[in-house]
Amino acid sequence: MITGITIENFKGIREEVKLDFRPITLLFGANSAGKSTILHALHYAREVFERHNLDADQTIAGGKYIDLGGFRRLVHRDGDNAIAAADSPIKLRIDVGVSNNGLKSFYPDIDRLIAQTVSDIDRFRDDVQSSFEDIRSLLDYRFDTLFNDFKTAAVELEIRWSSTHSCPYIATNTIFFDDEPFIQLEANPQLRGVSARFSVREPDPESPDGTKDVSTLNHKCLKRLSDLSRERQELPFDSSSLLEVLLKQCGELLSFHPNQIDLDELSDALPPLDDALEFTPSLISPTGESEHDTRHAFEINLATELVRALSQYIVGPCQLVRDQLKHFRYLGPLRDTPPRNYVPPRFPDPARWASGLGAWDTLDAGNDELIEAVGNWLGDEDKLNSGCSIERRTSVTFDYSHPLVRKMISGEAFNDIEHDWSLDLSEAQTSSRVVVVGKSGIELHPHEVGIGISQVVPVVVTALDGSTRLLAIEQPELHLHPRLQAELGDLFIEAALGERHQQILLETHSELITLRLMRRIRETHADRKTTAGPDISSSDVAIYFIESFEGATVMTHLELSEEGRLLDPWPDGFFEEGFRERFSD
Repeated sequence: MITGITIENFKGIREEVKLDFRPITLLFGANSAGKSTILHALHYAREVFERHNLDADQTIAGGKYIDLGGFRRLVHRDGDNAIAAADSPIKLRIDVGVSNNGLKSFYPDIDRLIAQTVSDIDRFRDDVQSSFEDIRSLLDYRFDTLFNDFKTAAVELEIRWSSTHSCPYIATNTIFFDDEPFIQLEANPQLRGVSARFSVREPDPESPDGTKDVSTLNHKCLKRLSDLSRERQELPFDSSSLLEVLLKQCGELLSFHPNQIDLDELSDALPPLDDALEFTPSLISPTGESEHDTRHAFEINLATELVRALSQYIVGPCQLVRDQLKHFRYLGPLRDTPPRNYVPPRFPDPARWASGLGAWDTLDAGNDELIEAVGNWLGDEDKLNSGCSIERRTSVTFDYSHPLVRKMISGEAFNDIEHDWSLDLSEAQTSSRVVVVGKSGIELHPHEVGIGISQVVPVVVTALDGSTRLLAIEQPELHLHPRLQAELGDLFIEAALGERHQQILLETHSELITLRLMRRIRETHADRKTTAGPDISSSDVAIYFIESFEGATVMTHLELSEEGRLLDPWPDGFFEEGFRERFSD
């Protein structure tokens, strides 16, 4: 599950902003303040991870309704600078919740790799540091992973423009575990090869350039030799990580630089996400001496296999982000009503959700459980109570040439009962359609109900369809009267915290949705719930206020108390217009 996104130098966002996703996340702010920029960043991230499309205009989830304009239009621009500076990168970071078992392993038996390495190291004990002399004892242990347990992973991309190739490329790709950097892939500006470095640059006021390289081989999550000796404390294991030990055994084969792996087959820092990384050794120099050549062959094999094992921790997080973004669904601010001759497409098109038509496609193809749930939310008195519902109507088609069918139509079906006529109903064609049904039971076309109903149906379907998706909905309250706006709050609670486990991201101007969420938090906290919906706490909701300041988008996180009250007032008197209109002189 995606837990957050960090954005820098993207459209209106100049300085870094971080958005932590909760089950329900709300974006507020004035028009043109930059709320849609957050959603556009998600669209762009999906294009990057799923299609490696760095110069995106139309998107998978947005279709013709979202046009990003390409990389140069996405880079933040100050003032009259019509074309972004060539050295201005876009930075995107996606955080996900995961365990080490949740990453795809590209090496089927990492235990065997390490055990074989330990055995080979023992053969070359003269070349191994004395502190690792007893490493062969590790053969008594099982190595499930190079890492201890971790809870989160993150991928941070820096995307730049290549003046040489006149296209954007991913310059760096930094992988994090439990919010600590592990490895950084850095592309050659000429798009010829990538270096994977176990170090990151950190600020250092005492160095000439103000930064320093810090090794990541002491990452807090990496498994260490000492972790494996807890049951045999007498062994002189030190605090070195297993990865550090394996890298040391490869000598300079992996790279001419320490703590680095050269991956010459890659063109930029986001590798192909369905295959393991490939290491092509370039320092093959047999000498004819048996012992030297044997060790060299060992190092080549170890380096190749180690890179494949590391793919779990490099490619794996990127693959996980891609797969999570594939479930990103966007519902735009203006929902189309299906035409009277509406025919759903033969194959699902995620871009149709942007216009709302994807909701009607889903209803047409959906199961009875979904249609019943949508109908209940639309029509039940304790839910939206909108005055209408949704039902599936099924009809049977008979062949008019059949004599019994003609008799039935003419009203003479039973006049000639001496004829041996039969009609096989199992061969009859059936068809179904989803219709809007008013309170009187009359079947209505979506064009025949109020515009508010046609706008809210896609919102209800989006919320109730599927599970474990990140849903971005713009203006869910569009054309709805105040009571219905408030009731949407309960719908989102059900979708996010009920059995569907949706992640809801709302761009909205509705104070009433927020007030309903705050009320339910207050009722849950006081143990006096008035509805049968799921419990909700303040930690389940995040409210962000977005505004423009000095030509850039800034974001403020508005904290909620355990009782569901805002700890700080709305910035700039947001939602105080009613007070001003009533009491101003």
